[in-house]
Amino acid sequence: MTTLTRWERDLGAHLRLTVEHRQLESAGGPTLRVCQRDTDRELLRFDCFAREPHYHLDPAGRDDIVSLDPLADNMAWTIGELRRDLVVYLEKAGFDGFSCPPDWSESQLAETLDAAEAAMRNPPADLDGLEVKLLQSRVSEKWNTYPEAELNAWVAEMDYPLADPIRRVLQTAVDRSDLGYPIAPNATGLREAFADRMAARFDWPIDPQRVEILTDVVQGMYLSVEAYSRPGEGVVVHTPIYPPFFAAVRDNERSLIENELVATPEGYAIDFDLLRESADDRTRVVLFCNPHNPSGRVFTRRELESLGQLACERDWIVVSDEIHQDVVYAPARHIPFATLSPEVAARTVTLTSATKAFNIPGLRTAVAHFGSAELQLRFNRAFPRGVRGGIGTLGIYCTIAAWQHSQPWLDEVHAYLDSNRQFLASYLAEHMPEIVHQSPESTYLAWLDCRALDLSPSPAAFFLKQAAVSLSDGRRFGEPFKGFARLNFATSRNVLSQILDRLRDALRSKP
Repeated sequence: MTTLTRWERDLGAHLRLTVEHRQLESAGGPTLRVCQRDTDRELLRFDCFAREPHYHLDPAGRDDIVSLDPLADNMAWTIGELRRDLVVYLEKAGFDGFSCPPDWSESQLAETLDAAEAAMRNPPADLDGLEVKLLQSRVSEKWNTYPEAELNAWVAEMDYPLADPIRRVLQTAVDRSDLGYPIAPNATGLREAFADRMAARFDWPIDPQRVEILTDVVQGMYLSVEAYSRPGEGVVVHTPIYPPFFAAVRDNERSLIENELVATPEGYAIDFDLLRESADDRTRVVLFCNPHNPSGRVFTRRELESLGQLACERDWIVVSDEIHQDVVYAPARHIPFATLSPEVAARTVTLTSATKAFNIPGLRTAVAHFGSAELQLRFNRAFPRGVRGGIGTLGIYCTIAAWQHSQPWLDEVHAYLDSNRQFLASYLAEHMPEIVHQSPESTYLAWLDCRALDLSPSPAAFFLKQAAVSLSDGRRFGEPFKGFARLNFATSRNVLSQILDRLRDALRSKP
């Protein structure tokens, strides 16, 4: 048996709670212990194992064992029981060392048990232990699009292991052969989970009834362009931009209005003078990306308010892709566009998903929030749910698991990404100073200006051929950016080091 202590916290003067993740020969899982602080005597132990889950009471050293339902969520059951009846359980375990009433408050108990549940659901993530051969065996787009690449750093997909709450949803479904038809999406609790997360993380109270469930954010962009404009009318995009923004305009036969961002020492900025000049009276929609992909820019409140004011003046609908909102590095702070004012909210459609931050793009689940009933009605009249296609059970429930239970995993990943971000910047400055790079304020994507190197036919093509490393080609983000490339640093430090060493060596051997 292998035991890894993950978390511990005192409760009052007499008790200590400890969470461990135990690996046994047949199975394993999280254990929550309630111990007496002064003697370290174990009073209660809840073994929420995948097989034969149970809990222990220890009155007078007898170690009474009670089985738990193997089909239930025993972590939720354990925390729920302790919320209601911790004193009763302690009395059954023969502990009478606390004062009556107990020497903790209800709020302290609730906070401690919330933290314990989060620790139980999230064992430490092994972010350093990635094996290249295992990555190369994956069937995802990232590791199969370029057969000539030995290392891949292009599409926005992380290499890290899944968050355990998500993995558990998938494993439970497989174990139970539970891949039947999903219930109606609106009855799953996903809309409510999204509303709770927006309120908790961004102080954005929303009505769950203003949320529609989609297959992905790109679908939301396509449908929004079609719903809120007519063929030939204008749609604004801020370049360089994630390639599907172009496709959503082109494929819907709208007029593309490119508002090229301006490179400043603080990062890419919106050129509002150019925007006012280039957007005519047939412009209907702004496809906005914040946090911005590929630059990683997080726009400030002042910038957002300027765009919101212009949208109100020109009667534009703003479709805001905020899928990277959960990966933002201090001191930057993400501000949902719809929170700027009631007037701005009324013309904003917010698109987002758990897929980027929690690395589950293959599960194809996203949400659209409508800032007004009128916007939602126009969207649903244009594209009823049957036209949009069904949403798979696994995508729905893994998204809920991500938003409700996987934040500790994301906290670990976020810190690791920040470290990789700083390492990347230092490496480029020392070994490839010709590449101009500003550390992103968000995302796990680095936007590399390689124009000074004059790499032919493009930086991405050069590095693919000479280094066997795949990067995203800058031309896909707009023709003026053919001398750029985008690098995904969401991998282990070892793999990232190999990628950068290969790029450096390819440049050194360049004729």
